[in-house]
Amino acid sequence: MIVRKNISIDQCYIDKLKPFLDKNNGNLSAAIRDSIEAASQVLDEKKKEKGEKDSRSALKTIELRNKMVEDEEFLLIHHTMLEWFIKKTSGLLLEEATVYELINPYTIKKIPNFVNYVNVLNDRMGWKIKVGAEYAEPEPGTLILTLSNGNPCFRGVVAQSLALYLAKQMKMDVQGLFNRSNATKIYFKRFEFLNYEKIPKGFEEHFGSMESTFREIQKRPEFWKNLVKTYRQQNYQRLSMNKKVFEAFVSGDLPSVDDMGREFELLAGKPPETFTLAEHIMIFKELYLTDSIGSDIEVCTEKGREYVKLIHDYSDRKVCERVIQYYSNIFRSIGHPFTVTSSPHMIVFEFGKNLSPSHISEPGLAGAESELSFTP
Repeated sequence: MIVRKNISIDQCYIDKLKPFLDKNNGNLSAAIRDSIEAASQVLDEKKKEKGEKDSRSALKTIELRNKMVEDEEFLLIHHTMLEWFIKKTSGLLLEEATVYELINPYTIKKIPNFVNYVNVLNDRMGWKIKVGAEYAEPEPGTLILTLSNGNPCFRGVVAQSLALYLAKQMKMDVQGLFNRSNATKIYFKRFEFLNYEKIPKGFEEHFGSMESTFREIQKRPEFWKNLVKTYRQQNYQRLSMNKKVFEAFVSGDLPSVDDMGREFELLAGKPPETFTLAEHIMIFKELYLTDSIGSDIEVCTEKGREYVKLIHDYSDRKVCERVIQYYSNIFRSIGHPFTVTSSPHMIVFEFGKNLSPSHISEPGLAGAESELSFTP
């Protein structure tokens, strides 16, 4: 089918068509047809060359992977099995030596080189993960690393490997971690190492939530197996408390406010005065659920409306009084004024200013409910 079109063309293009015009005795239509045919042949040849080049590159990559498998440097594993392994070891940290098998710390010192190397490594290994970085030159104080595409489970392992390398070799600790179905984003901030043998706090928090727990299980496996077995058999209806606290309860006494303050500092790692009230409440929640003295807890950390509700199963009057005294001493030790209200199976601590001083030592439960207040 012949298509007729009116076209406008500059003289410079007519000049370029001169060889084709000469060949066709000045016939412009024929010259244009010949030029299109010639261009089409060139494009086809380019595509063929590119295809052959890609084929050679793919073949070279396959040969490289096969050699790595033959040399036992790499191992073929089904992706389903790999996903299972990664999921079951979630929260455990990779060892530095393992990461350095992938990235040589003696040759990769700068972030641009790091990103380029990792992307080349991804292509070579067929991981299908693309790594991008956002940072300021020359010595970035912050860094955003984005890993996109690839298997989500394996992408998590790669993310941890890169984060560990950046933490140890470039002093960039993890400040935030966000996972989506097709991308993982890690936020870093520069810091100074105090101890190179330790894992940076941010990195461990975001990638190693189960690391310390697993180390303890490895140290005393029989103890932890028996403990878990006992808790499960008794449906977690057991107490877990400090020996000194237990001794105080048995002797009919309670730990002093000073003792509770020292115990809090030991638990939190910092003195009570370094925490806000909201932080105190969240630490207390963790302590309460760990002790298992009560059955549940409800907290509010909204400024000006802070409260803690302790739910318990005790009905004996004296037991309830002792529990109130015990937890009141804990809150006294953190130095924030509060009132305490009790009712059957519930104790409520409310925090606020302008509370009148009151001593909580031997409270009585007048009727169904009582209220006391304390100001440090």
